[in-house]
Amino acid sequence: MADNSMAAVAAREELLRRIRGEYLEMPGLCLTLAQAQRLWGLEAPTCSGLFAALTTDKFLWLRADGTYGRSSDCASTLPRPLRVSSHRAAKNYMP
Repeated sequence: MADNSMAAVAAREELLRRIRGEYLEMPGLCLTLAQAQRLWGLEAPTCSGLFAALTTDKFLWLRADGTYGRSSDCASTLPRPLRVSSHRAAKNYMP
C-alpha cells in the first residue's frame, strides 16, 4: 500500500515538473483547463488539482479570460496595489 502511495506522489511531482517545464519553455503560454487536459492527456480532476497546486504556489495565475498563465508573464496584468505616500497619508489622517 505504501508503495502505491509513494508512486502516486512521485507521478504527481513528475506531472508538476512537466507542466512547469512547458510553461518555462514557452513564455506567454496561457491555457484553459480543457486545453491543458488535452495537451498532457490528463483527467479533469487530476488537471484541476495540479493547476490548483501551481496557482497556490504562485507559479500560475488564473486570468480573467479563464486561462492559466505563468505568474511572472502576467505581472503586467496583475492589479497594482494602491500606494499612498506617507506624507499624503499623514495629511489626510483624522483621529
